[in-house]
Amino acid sequence: MHFEQITGARAQRELRSATAEVRSLVPYLRTEIDIGARPLEVGDIPSDGDRISCEALITNESWLDIVIRDSGRRLGTEDPVVGASLFVQNYAYRVIMLAIACLTTSGVIPDSSAKSMTITMGGGRPSTVGYRASQIEMLTPRGTSLEVAMSDPEIATEALVSIIDGAYRENVSRLIDATRTHIRVGKRLLLGNVAASSAVAFRTMEGCLGPWVQELGETFFRSCPTELRGLGSFLSLEYGDRRGWYWERTNCCLYDRLPGKTRCADCSRTPSEDRRQAYWDSLKQSSTDSALKS
Repeated sequence: MHFEQITGARAQRELRSATAEVRSLVPYLRTEIDIGARPLEVGDIPSDGDRISCEALITNESWLDIVIRDSGRRLGTEDPVVGASLFVQNYAYRVIMLAIACLTTSGVIPDSSAKSMTITMGGGRPSTVGYRASQIEMLTPRGTSLEVAMSDPEIATEALVSIIDGAYRENVSRLIDATRTHIRVGKRLLLGNVAASSAVAFRTMEGCLGPWVQELGETFFRSCPTELRGLGSFLSLEYGDRRGWYWERTNCCLYDRLPGKTRCADCSRTPSEDRRQAYWDSLKQSSTDSALKS
């Protein structure tokens, strides 16, 4: 095994250090460690800043239904399907993103199971993630180059399977099943949101750390459960000295049904040739700006 199981006070220190490093690279990724305050009572409607136990939310489908519908209304929709789609997408992104970010910056894999996490609402969306348990996995030996280690398929797969087991199987997948108990929303729609959120997590860290993260993203989708495959694919494009790495999803998250009717850049409802042209235009502009600065 290439990852050491760490518990107790040391686990808290390492996780605090890892999440601080993540925050220095991606400032909007807020976390809380070893939360002492009690989370929101089951049944209450959350306001911004209210902390929710992920396990309590997932195991109480009626409360989850209330939380999702309230979140949708705060985002501007009365349609529970739209609310459910966006809630799951935001939740999945926060949970999976933090796990991937901690791994790629510090070699730390937090316990991302529902029983070990909380989520705090902000702007009607799942926003800040909290880690309740003093348990992590950490790449050994300490100080190992992450770029070198993650280029080893065995190490990369071991790390990503751990994230998939905790963040997806023991958390997000359960959220999807619980959501569909009260809201008639397609499972493939929600799974597409999870796949896209995972892809964005790798794309974000690739932008921060470099191209070596790309193979890690590809390995994630080769290692993930069958239901998360075929919901999109990575696309690499080059223009001059600029290289872009994109995700093209195969279904729509329904974000364009909110007021403003804005479509995501990777929306499946936008013709493929139009998406590609937008990517090319962005790369061309970036290359031109770089040339002007040099």
